[in-house]
Amino acid sequence: MQVRGFLCATLLASLLAGCMSTGDGAVADGQADLRRRADIRLELANAYFADGKLQIALQEVERVLELEPRRADALGLRGLVQQQLGEPAAAIASLQQALRYAPNDPGLLNNTGWVLCENGQAARSLEYFERALAQRQYASPAKAAMNAGLCSAKLGERARAAGYFRRALQAEPGLVAAHAKLAGFAVEAGDLLGARAHLLPVITSEQVSADDFLMAIRVERALGDRAAEQSIASQWQRRLPDSPQWRDYQIGITDGR
Repeated sequence: MQVRGFLCATLLASLLAGCMSTGDGAVADGQADLRRRADIRLELANAYFADGKLQIALQEVERVLELEPRRADALGLRGLVQQQLGEPAAAIASLQQALRYAPNDPGLLNNTGWVLCENGQAARSLEYFERALAQRQYASPAKAAMNAGLCSAKLGERARAAGYFRRALQAEPGLVAAHAKLAGFAVEAGDLLGARAHLLPVITSEQVSADDFLMAIRVERALGDRAAEQSIASQWQRRLPDSPQWRDYQIGITDGR
């Protein structure tokens, strides 16, 4: 994502220039102007982060914090940028600092949990996901539930992970990633019908992978439903014909043989 040329640069220049006001309301006007400049800087930082321009994003977010040092959303973004830059200790410190100013922000809690999980602290991360899920104003509880499930799986706690994935589906019934994880658990448990039920929304989604198709093939073969297997194979060939797994399937390799 590129910064939007002249319009963005012109807008930024005008907003960062600020204005001096005199008389009544000068202090309030100055505070509003400072906030407006910080908002623009933060918007730019988010855009650079989304575009993968991490060093520029970090520079912009530091400028926001020069204007408003206690700004939790800026500190939270700094933590995410630092994580992507391979600075986990700094990332965790930034996110913890953000939570001191906004302790019940569900997005910050979720992001803190995920950064902890990604840096070898999966057990500790679950506390933050639970706190995020406890916030009734959280607009995206499926994210925290899905992340908690992934981190529980890292700990080898399959039952707990499955519970989180089901919570994710309660919040977002069409969440493909949760269905795929539960399908895998069902296969491991020998619950082929349960696996089939979870795989159906996966293989009909835009997020389907070759491994998902292969799992579905194996399930239908184990159930003895050749017609269903052929139907899935036709979808697979149409949608992901260049995958190595498809080539293996064509020569009869479906179970590592």
